Amino acid sequence: MSKQLKKISLSRIRLETRYRKKEKDLSLELSINRHGLKAPLIVEEEGRNQYVLVDGYRRYYALEFLGMEDVECSVEKLTSEEERIVKRLGLELHTKKRTAYQLERMINRLLENEKYDAKLIASLCDVTEETIKKYIRGSDVNPDWLRRGEQTGAGRHAFTDIHKLNISEETRNYIADKYIDRQINKSTIDIIKKATNENAFKDIADENTKQCIDQIIEQYTKNYETVKEVVNENSLQARYIKSSHTFMHNQTLELIKKIERIFSNPYYVDYLSNKQKYLLTKSLKDLILILNPPIKWADFPKDELVHENLEGEDGGSLEH
Repeated sequence: MSKQLKKISLSRIRLETRYRKKEKDLSLELSINRHGLKAPLIVEEEGRNQYVLVDGYRRYYALEFLGMEDVECSVEKLTSEEERIVKRLGLELHTKKRTAYQLERMINRLLENEKYDAKLIASLCDVTEETIKKYIRGSDVNPDWLRRGEQTGAGRHAFTDIHKLNISEETRNYIADKYIDRQINKSTIDIIKKATNENAFKDIADENTKQCIDQIIEQYTKNYETVKEVVNENSLQARYIKSSHTFMHNQTLELIKKIERIFSNPYYVDYLSNKQKYLLTKSLKDLILILNPPIKWADFPKDELVHENLEGEDGGSLEH
């Protein structure tokens, strides 16, 4: 490919701005103003003293802002619009200066030409085919989400995950709105994605899914057990599901063990006021009454019998 360095007037360089917006970069402007242009723009010659810009849009805008009239360029032979997109895409995928929205538009433009597919684009840009497919995979995402998300600076790829959630469209829109408004981030979307894939989530009534999503967002921590608890609790509120019942039963036993550990600490128990003891006793009594226990303590089953019943009730241990 023949190249030559040449001083060219900015006014003679045509821009192809379909895939990017005019961007102001103050740090780049200051750098060029102090140290000059470190690398030439890359252009293709369209005709006598007429050129089209291939690479260097940020620098072009900075030079324009600084009032520069001409710039040093590396001039290449004229190619097609698609070939110029490939050149830009190859640079952008490696430098990661473009947003995922802009890269997606460039890839989709290439795919309009039947000559191009993911494999060829990947080969021409020296990236993996999976990298290109990542941008193609979300082609059916709600365009309004993308428009609003690009305006607020929300990352592109999370929208594909939201779109593919196995929930109602109304709930997907609800989650997308929160993401667009930056109330939640990609990590939260990953947790929601994982939670909605739990078998228990499928049993939650449609009218309760937003409530469950809100609880997942509120309770989200690095410990995923918290999220599983939210999902199984909501599932069990809809109807009896053995797996959710078992999960919540084991959670209850763990909570009781935790209470036992706290009660075994004399520095806690010995310093309880009479009012605190009364409130604890009342709360524990209310919990026990929910189980409709025998009236006399002597009528409670012995520990050995309880253990036997737990082991044999469902044909196996309740431990998970």
